[in-house]
Amino acid sequence: MRKSAHRRHVSLAAAATAAAAFLLSACHSGTSNGAAATTAAGAATAAGARPAGGSAPAAAQQSSSAPIGGSAKASCKQLTYAEVQPLITDKITKDDVTDATIGVGNPGQQCVFSGTGSGAVDVLVFAGSQAAAAYAQDLASETDGQVAVPGIGDKASRDKGDDQVRSLKGDVYCSVSLGGDDVPGIGTLEAAAGGTTHIAESAYADSAEALGTLCNRIYGSGNTTPDLSDLLAQAAAASASAAAAS
Repeated sequence: MRKSAHRRHVSLAAAATAAAAFLLSACHSGTSNGAAATTAAGAATAAGARPAGGSAPAAAQQSSSAPIGGSAKASCKQLTYAEVQPLITDKITKDDVTDATIGVGNPGQQCVFSGTGSGAVDVLVFAGSQAAAAYAQDLASETDGQVAVPGIGDKASRDKGDDQVRSLKGDVYCSVSLGGDDVPGIGTLEAAAGGTTHIAESAYADSAEALGTLCNRIYGSGNTTPDLSDLLAQAAAASASAAAAS
């Protein structure tokens, strides 16, 4: 069970000037994937973006480690199902891709990987002059406590008690969040904690670092292999303890 303040994903809207100021607002984790896709499409439209259309089948998707920058369109559609699947328990069956261009000269995309259940992995990326300001806005929204996430881009952060990771590398912004499901192990730990989020911060740290590997794939640098071993070990220990107590 996610805390009520868990951010499903930042949504984007154009600001009053053509100079591309923006607003980043949070959506709750209770949002269904269909609603999230609608929200993302609406936000992109508000920002002057054009729909990107459906994604290619998994077999046709190609992974790329080539770095991107503000001069090229930031993209997340190169991520494959196989690269995203370890980060969610629900089996991924589709990837909804929409444009997420913010203002002038800040092109990007939002990719929502989802399956037959309610789970989804939501990736947002854009490049340009507003990337640093977007990241600064994220930090301001982390009201429960800013926690650095090492090894992701030039810098990355999450809110205390949460695993949504927001990051920046050069003039490229990337964030990854979950909807309706958890990184394997997190749900077990929260269940063992009485259905609350009162679990070790190290578990959320491991989860955020794992989610951040998708941003590193987009950046073309850093660790791109999620390591869930510590998280799963904590979950197994919690399950064994709960079974012994029952």
